[in-house]
Amino acid sequence: MSGLAYSLVIPSYELPDELDRTLASIAGQTRLPAAVIVVDSSRDQRVREVAEGWRTRLPVRYERAEIASAAAQRNQGAKLVDAAASPIIGFIDDDIGLYPESCEKVWQVFAVDRQGTIGGVALRIDEVFRPEPKGWIWWYYRLQAGFADRTYGGRLFGPAINCLPCYTEGDSDLIAADWLNSGCVFYRTDLFQRQLFPKFEGYSFMEDVHLSARIAKTHRLYFHKTGRCQHRDGAAMRPREAVRHLARMRIRNQRLVARDVLGLRGPVFESKLLLHRLFATVAILRSRPAAWRDEILGTWT
Repeated sequence: MSGLAYSLVIPSYELPDELDRTLASIAGQTRLPAAVIVVDSSRDQRVREVAEGWRTRLPVRYERAEIASAAAQRNQGAKLVDAAASPIIGFIDDDIGLYPESCEKVWQVFAVDRQGTIGGVALRIDEVFRPEPKGWIWWYYRLQAGFADRTYGGRLFGPAINCLPCYTEGDSDLIAADWLNSGCVFYRTDLFQRQLFPKFEGYSFMEDVHLSARIAKTHRLYFHKTGRCQHRDGAAMRPREAVRHLARMRIRNQRLVARDVLGLRGPVFESKLLLHRLFATVAILRSRPAAWRDEILGTWT
């Protein structure tokens, strides 16, 4: 088990201060990575300066992005990882902070999986809280999914609706899932290199779903309940035009996940997607209508 090495790939875009804190948290791990690859699409040199400044303390490799896209940058970095030398590969955003034991907890999951049946494990993000669905929300999920589930945590159903865990599911540290998010996620290197993230542009909404749901067809996926990280969300403040663009991107990529991974198309899929857009609009209006009006416009234009 002690020889099971892992490498990390970090796609970055103009968040040098956040990246510096991310690298500091990596340097504080109880089990250090064999390599840290930063793939940068920034317009200036600040991210490069930060990455190279850590070379005396971490095995950091800096690469300029060939394509400015979170998905493409992850794929580019992964190609530099030797699966034989580093059987586990992790992807971490440049505004994520790790606790000292975060990577070791995931490493332990893979280390005891003698049969190699586990394909991926994602850390729990502290700032992301999803309550258990109740009332009309639960019944809406039931309608779209076609099956009953207490929380629908970790499930992928309907027109590619992907629900995060509530972390109240079961007593184990591991929550079985149909998909994984990409804030801080680990895969078997050889398995990932056969699949890769899809060629989604820019911020790449749902690229994590597209990849992980394909891997879930042959291997088990888990969200880790006690393996945690922090998300500082350096890209949280976006102009109105960007919010609309991202909402449109979400719908477009949701179609691709439904078509490519779930095999859905035609009138049944279109009716399920239309229903989900209506549901999303109502949910947005009920929560914070003024702040999210641009997301609603993006969803319908």
